[in-house]
Amino acid sequence: MALRKYRTDAAIAANEAEAAQTYSPAYWVCLALLLATVALAARIASLW
Repeated sequence: MALRKYRTDAAIAANEAEAAQTYSPAYWVCLALLLATVALAARIASLW
């Protein structure tokens, strides 16, 4: 029973941490850089 409660508490904490990261500016900067890298790679590949 205690193990189940511990898993539930850990899952709640992980969900809260994930939600907090989504609103951080660093998350959006990294996402923008990732998308820019993919777009640049696609553009380079289209030149070949």
